[in-house]
Amino acid sequence: MTTGNLSDEELEKAWKEGSSPAFATLFERYHRRVYGFLLRFTRDAHLAEDLAQRAFLNLYKKPPGGTGRASFKSLLFTVARNEAINELKKRGRRGETDLDSAPEGRDPRPTPAVDVAKREEAARLAAALAELPEVEREVVLLRQVEGLTFREVCEVTGLSRDAVRWRLARGLESLRQALTGTAS
Repeated sequence: MTTGNLSDEELEKAWKEGSSPAFATLFERYHRRVYGFLLRFTRDAHLAEDLAQRAFLNLYKKPPGGTGRASFKSLLFTVARNEAINELKKRGRRGETDLDSAPEGRDPRPTPAVDVAKREEAARLAAALAELPEVEREVVLLRQVEGLTFREVCEVTGLSRDAVRWRLARGLESLRQALTGTAS
């Protein structure tokens, strides 16, 4: 039986029963997404990698107990978010590097003109995201970029559903305005 075909819940159960390959599969499944979230959140590639490693290491050292709690994905993003917030508070600053170093998907590049247009659009989006207040950027990244459900975003951030909806709407509107050059 290969671990790659198992659900997160099945992998978590196997890992808690002592299967290191099960945790390795969870790591492979989520590392890039957690790193991408942390990179966009902190705006520091090296810090994002350190925080992602810390989040996984903390979970590995101390597996969550019981049932009736958040999904593994929600738990992982919560741990990663908390690591980032604690580290940024400790450093007394917000991220300093550009978002251009964010990992990109494997898009085929049909022509150089299309590639340039995509890069310009990505740079505009990264700049607009960087200008969002942290509380809005966090919710936009978790919901729109990482694809977490509203419930999962609530679990990760500790916010109510209404607060998540409000911050998401406000963040998306700010992004729209920044990208279209309009104001409402």
